[in-house]
Amino acid sequence: MAPVQRWLIDKSAHVRLPHSPDAELWLSRIQRGLVSIAPVTLLEVGYSVTNAEHWTAFQTTPPVGLMPVQGLDAHAESRALQVQGLLARRGHHRAVKIPDLLIAATAEAAGLTVLHVDKYFDLIAAVTGQPVERLTGDF
Repeated sequence: MAPVQRWLIDKSAHVRLPHSPDAELWLSRIQRGLVSIAPVTLLEVGYSVTNAEHWTAFQTTPPVGLMPVQGLDAHAESRALQVQGLLARRGHHRAVKIPDLLIAATAEAAGLTVLHVDKYFDLIAAVTGQPVERLTGDF
């Protein structure tokens, strides 16, 4: 039996998910527990909420409330540093935001595909070889 593909969603994809032509497909995957979210993404999205009630609702209601949280471990932290060094050799270390490095390293360590709309994940994947998938849509 082939392994089931799983994803780690980035903020860029999370905020655009309702506007994707594949929104129903992704909601189905989220409901089946195939799409995880990292604490750094929760923090990024949480920064944009307007008040405590909005923050609680964002954390507990779909789609986020259905996503397993994929934590960052020491291996992923080390990998993020290593990847930043690899990007520096290509002159791209300042192009990629630190949260994106952490999300990519978390996904790579857990065997997850990064779901994104952010072009910088393609730069990361060019040096890591890890799987990334761009959310479909005119974004």
